Amino acid sequence: MVSPSIKWDSQGTPYSIVFDDMYFCAVNGYEDALYIFCGGNRLEERFKKLDPTVNGVFTIVETGFGTGLIFCVVWKLWKEHAPGSWILKFLSVEKYPLPTAELERALGVWGIIKFQADELAAHYKVPSDKAGVFNFDGGRVILTVIFDDIISGLERIFQEGLVSPKADALFLDGFSPAKNPQMWTEEVFAGLARLSGVGTSLATFTVAGWVRRGLESQGFSTQKATGYGCKNQMLLGSFDGKSI
Repeated sequence: MVSPSIKWDSQGTPYSIVFDDMYFCAVNGYEDALYIFCGGNRLEERFKKLDPTVNGVFTIVETGFGTGLIFCVVWKLWKEHAPGSWILKFLSVEKYPLPTAELERALGVWGIIKFQADELAAHYKVPSDKAGVFNFDGGRVILTVIFDDIISGLERIFQEGLVSPKADALFLDGFSPAKNPQMWTEEVFAGLARLSGVGTSLATFTVAGWVRRGLESQGFSTQKATGYGCKNQMLLGSFDGKSI
């Protein structure tokens, strides 16, 4: 686990010095997360369809926790649309965790998620065993962050049975594949496939050809879709277990 180097531009956008890429756009980062990751996985629709007579678990796996913006956006959506009998399990892998003060500064941009941001900042810390488990909303939302390399993190999720029986949705949210290629390898896609079952959905901001081919080789079907903001296109997918 490595401490990050972070810088801020004049618009309030946080950048990783390690990868020379932004964590999110200060202009439309909230809307971007809502459109690409929540919309791309049809989360609002799926949350509304959960059976309120069942005590169930909806599981999301994310590659790259970053500032926690996407988690907060999902939590808000869950709070608004999911029945109270269900639990949201949000699992993420992050090798370069932000200090709490920087995380709090980043999330402070978005007043619409102030409740979620304040709660996350109040509880967020990096434990010595490389995994943090944070409970919110009286246990209705459970965030687990594996502070480790992506391969080791996905392996730990699998070996410890943190996803059971399968992930419902996947968020592929490493920095740009061109700048952070180790987050977009065949081994990563294979690790995600092990956590998936038929119908597991995925969404990501990148439509790079080698990302699409790598996912398809591990049993995911993919398709391009209209993007948001500075992203003209995005990638959607689902796991069917069939390799090309």
